[in-house]
Amino acid sequence: MNILLLTSVAGNGGSSATLFHNAKILAQSGCEPIFFAPGDYWKSRGAEENVNVSNALELRRGFRPVSFLRDFLKLRRIILDQKIDAIIVQKSPEQWLAGLALLGLKRRVVLVRLRGVVFAIKPSMFNRWLHNRMDAVICSAGVIAAHFRALHGFRTDRLHTLLEGIDPQKFAPATPEQRAAARAKWKLDPAAIVIGTAGRPSPVKGHDVLLRAFAKAFRDNHEKNVRLAIFSDESRRGPGSYKSLSELAAELGVRERVDLFPAFVDDMRGVYHALDAYALPSLGSEGSSRAGLEACACGLPLIASRVGVLPDLVIDNKTGWLVPTGDVETLAIRLKELITSRSASRQVGAAARLRIVELFDERHYGDVLREMLQDAVRMKARA
Repeated sequence: MNILLLTSVAGNGGSSATLFHNAKILAQSGCEPIFFAPGDYWKSRGAEENVNVSNALELRRGFRPVSFLRDFLKLRRIILDQKIDAIIVQKSPEQWLAGLALLGLKRRVVLVRLRGVVFAIKPSMFNRWLHNRMDAVICSAGVIAAHFRALHGFRTDRLHTLLEGIDPQKFAPATPEQRAAARAKWKLDPAAIVIGTAGRPSPVKGHDVLLRAFAKAFRDNHEKNVRLAIFSDESRRGPGSYKSLSELAAELGVRERVDLFPAFVDDMRGVYHALDAYALPSLGSEGSSRAGLEACACGLPLIASRVGVLPDLVIDNKTGWLVPTGDVETLAIRLKELITSRSASRQVGAAARLRIVELFDERHYGDVLREMLQDAVRMKARA
């Protein structure tokens, strides 16, 4: 199958990274994907990772009719010249572009929406028309599929839920040597117990919630070897970002026990290898949660809020712990339990790793995704 994947996100944002990863998996499963993204970042990344990436489409966001028209005409030509069988989109701008570009074409091309955002769809007439034109809507979490089913007039016969996969050989528990090297890289105390998290500097990631819970759990605790490490890519700071975590940690009286790393991390394995546990205190988002998958695959006990895909990923008290969203008190209790019951925590991490290997291997994910696309192509041909 010849497949186009379209994103309007130029940099290494969560949604574009997810779609790029899907292009890579589809290539490994025998398909011929082309990943279209604006700018040079993904073009360069594709060359490094052997993924066919093109920036021939502008894919500019917002109301830009002239740019949209250029992309519309160019995309129709690409579909015909490349004999495209399927187009995969994630966000509304690309969905509208592809949906309109396919109108009137003699070639039957399936249009697929990968939906990984957890907020509900606005049930407008235009959204209903557009989504009902989809040949498949593939949701990355049960809660996202539930949103669709609750909408009046939206077709659900082509609705699927498919949790993302990961390479459990690439993301695996650290050896003693890897752990020592990771601790040295980040200048973390080799003997400390380190709880960590990572994510963009946005309030939706709940880093301030985690800081408050950590302070509540350990500020008056005399075990100074318990530390919190927060990896936050400050290059993605923009309007609406949270304020200084350093200042908040100082206000809470735990600044000397908190390690802040503001730079972009190219390979997250070095982060997971340095940690004893991982926290995902998100207030929203987490439609697919690469971090959750990766941390579990690395055998880290995971404490996560009940948002997005996390309840699908974590079996509470068995492969991790789920806490109410924004609940500082409960999160603090779980953090303390994690530290005081080290043996039980390690068993939870091992169980999380086993579940990833059994259910979330990306090879299986790629096979299922390819089959879904093939089924959609066959149904389109018979229509």
